[in-house]
Amino acid sequence: MTKTDKAHLLIIATVNLILVSKMVTIAWEGNDKAIILIIFGQPALIFINSLVWLTLKLLKRKEYKIYKITTLGLIALFIPALGTASLY
Repeated sequence: MTKTDKAHLLIIATVNLILVSKMVTIAWEGNDKAIILIIFGQPALIFINSLVWLTLKLLKRKEYKIYKITTLGLIALFIPALGTASLY
């Protein structure tokens, strides 16, 4: 990965983590039905990232690897985020 690819990955990963942490915070502060935000919000975020990943892959752009990494990271983070959001 080049230096600009690493910067792109850092920005995209940071934005995704901020969105996931905001959803977890809203689920903590909300009522018992706020967990639905994580159940539907994070898969929507995964879907958007995977859509960009597949689009870039079809266009044969090298940036698809960045979105592949972030999509797989969001998938791995789903169960821990769901568990954390349901603690309260």
